[in-house]
Amino acid sequence: MTQVTGTFKPSEEEIDLADLISLFWIKKWFILLVTSMVFAIGLSIVDRMPNIYKATTTVMVKGTKGSNPLQSLVPGMASSSDDLDTTIKLLKSAQFAESIVESLVVPTELHQFASHLKWDSDDLLNHLSIQVVTKTNLLEISFESQDAAFTATVANQVAQTFMQYQTQLMQPHTEKNDDWINSKIQAVKDALLVEETKLNQFRQSHNVIDISSSVAIAKQEIALLYREIRELNTQRDMLERFETKVAVINDDLEQLLLINEVANSPLIKELIQQQALQRAQLSQIKLRYLEKHPVYKSMALKISETDKQLEIEVNAFIEAMAKNKVDLALQITELEEKQRDANAELESAIMQEQAFKKLQRTVDANLKLLESLSSKQKETELLKDINDSTDIIVIDPAMIPSSPIKPKKALIAAISLVMGMVLSIILVIVIHFFADAQRRYRQIAHHYGYKVLGELPKIRNKNKDKSQPILIGTGKQFEIYQESIRSIRTKISLDKELGDQKIIAVTSLTPNEGKSSTCLQLAKSFSELENVIIIDADLRDPSIAVALGESRHRPGLTNLLAKTHNFEQCTFHNEQINADVLPSGLRPMNPLLFLSMKRFENLLTALQKKYDRIILECPPILSVSDALMVSKHVGGLTLVVDVQKTSLAKFNHDIELLTQSETTVSGVILNRIKYDNQNYYYGSTKRRT
Repeated sequence: MTQVTGTFKPSEEEIDLADLISLFWIKKWFILLVTSMVFAIGLSIVDRMPNIYKATTTVMVKGTKGSNPLQSLVPGMASSSDDLDTTIKLLKSAQFAESIVESLVVPTELHQFASHLKWDSDDLLNHLSIQVVTKTNLLEISFESQDAAFTATVANQVAQTFMQYQTQLMQPHTEKNDDWINSKIQAVKDALLVEETKLNQFRQSHNVIDISSSVAIAKQEIALLYREIRELNTQRDMLERFETKVAVINDDLEQLLLINEVANSPLIKELIQQQALQRAQLSQIKLRYLEKHPVYKSMALKISETDKQLEIEVNAFIEAMAKNKVDLALQITELEEKQRDANAELESAIMQEQAFKKLQRTVDANLKLLESLSSKQKETELLKDINDSTDIIVIDPAMIPSSPIKPKKALIAAISLVMGMVLSIILVIVIHFFADAQRRYRQIAHHYGYKVLGELPKIRNKNKDKSQPILIGTGKQFEIYQESIRSIRTKISLDKELGDQKIIAVTSLTPNEGKSSTCLQLAKSFSELENVIIIDADLRDPSIAVALGESRHRPGLTNLLAKTHNFEQCTFHNEQINADVLPSGLRPMNPLLFLSMKRFENLLTALQKKYDRIILECPPILSVSDALMVSKHVGGLTLVVDVQKTSLAKFNHDIELLTQSETTVSGVILNRIKYDNQNYYYGSTKRRT
C-alpha cells in the first residue's frame, strides 16, 4: 500500500484563511439573515425605550466650624467632609423625600409617556442622584425623568426644600432634664463599683488569670487524647481482625499469604516475588532440562529454601502482630484514665469561666451605659450654645434640558449590528468545526494512504467492569453497532487486497480504544459466513477469555508456543460468537520473546490452512513493540481509533509516527462516532410498523 509521508495539519491546529473566507462566502445568506434579525431586534428594543432627561442644580454646603466652633465637639460635625456626608444622607432619606412628593404634582404629560409611573418617595429616590465635586464643598443634585420641565422643577425643589428641612432637624425636639441625667449617672456609677468589687473578689478566690486560655488548653488536651485513643482502637481492631483471619486459616501458608497484612510486609513481599521469579525460571528450565539435571535440581533447592524462609517470616510476623495488640491495650488503658482526669478538669474550668463571664458582662454593661449617658449630657450642653445650623446655598439652579441623555439610539443600533455579525460568524465557525469532525479524521487517514474500513457508533457498555469488551447488547443502538460491523466485514471481503488476507490483525494506538470489542464483533460477524478463529495475542493485558466467560489463566497461545499443552487443550469453541478461540494463556515475563518465535509464524501459517479467517488481537502499537513484531507475520495491521479519546492533533501525530516507522497498516476503523439514529434505516432486520 502506498503511504504518503509528510505532516498533515488538521483544521483544529491551523485554519486556512482562504478556506475560512470561502466558508463565509458560502454561508453569506445565513450570516446576513442572523445579522438582520439581531439588528431588527435591537432597533425594536431601542424604539420602545423612552427618552430620559436629566436636570442638575449645584449647591454649596456651608462649613459648620466657621459658623460655630462648638459644633466641632458634637458627634458628626467634625469636618467639612462630614458635613457633606450628613447632607447627602439627609437628601436621600425617606422622610425628606416624602416632603418633596407632597409639594409637587406629576404633570399630565408625564403620565402619558409612562402610565405605570407611581409618584412616591421611592420613585423620587430611585431617580435622584447626588455627586460631590472633588476637593470642594459643592454638591450636584440631579434628577432624571421622561418630562424635561418636570425634571428641572424637581431638582430645584429639592434644593429649596432642603434649606427649611435641615433647619428643623437641627432644633432639639425635647428638653432634657439635667437633674434626671445626673442622678442616673450617679446610680450607674454606684452599681458599677459594686460589680467591679465582686469581680475582683472572684479573681482572688479562684486565682483566675486567663480562664479562657485554661478552657481552651483543656479542650485541646482532651481532643488530642481522644484522637490518640481512636487511632489506637483502630489499630487494635485491625489486629483483632488479623488474628481472626489467622485462626480461621489454621497455619495454611498459602492462605496466610493471601492476607493483605502478611502480603504487604516488605520482607514477605520480597520473598513472594523471589519465589514467583524462581518458579518462573523453573518453568523455563523444564522446557530444556529433566528433573535430574543439576540446573533443575539447583533451582528446585532454591525454591525449597525460599519456601522455608517464607514460612519462618510469616510466623514471626504473626507473633509480632500479637505482641503489638497487647501493647496497644495497655496504651489505651492509660490514655482513657488521662482522658477521665482531663474531662473533670475541663468541667471545673468551664463552670469558673461561666461565672467569671457573667460578672464581666455586668461590669461591661454598666460601663457602656455610663459612657452613653455622659456623651448625651455633653451633647445637650453643647447644643444649647449652637445658634446657627448647617445650611446650603444654591450656586447654579437647574435648567430645562433640551435633549435627552439616554437612550443612545445610534450607539445601541451600531452595537446590535456588530453583535449580529459576530454572532452569525461564530455560529458558522462552530457549526463547521464541531459538526464535521468525522470527515477530518478521514482526511488525515487518506492523507497518509490508509483506508478507512468503517465507523463504529458510540455505544454504552453495560458491563459492571467498563474495561471489559462489548460482546452482547440490546436496543436500537446495539443494532446499529452490529450493522456497522457487518459493513466493515463486507468492505474487507470485497476489497482486492484485504479480501485475500486471511489474517485480520487488530490493534490500536493506545490502550482502551475498543480493539477487543472490535475483534469479538468481527469474529462473530465473519463466523456467519466463514470458519473463524480468534487469537488473543495481547499477552500483556489479555481480555478475550474473560469476556467469553473463561478463566484468565486457562491454557492458550503461550502454552501452545511453549509446548506445555496441545492445540485442543489451548482452544475452545464459543457459541456466542460461533468461532474457535485461542486465548493468551499464561502471562509470560517477556511477551515479545514468544511473539518473535518461529513457532508463532508457523502456527499462523498452519491456521490459515484450517480456518477461512483468523482474527488476531494485538497490543497497542504505540505502547509496546509487540504489535510491530506481529505485523511481520501478517499482511498489515487494522487500526482501531477512539475519536472521543484521541484528538485530531494527537491522531495526526501518531499516524505520522507509524508512517516514519514504516509500519504496514491495512486500514483504519473509527470507533465511538456520534451518529444520528435516523440515518440507519436498515440498522435492524426487525419488522417496523
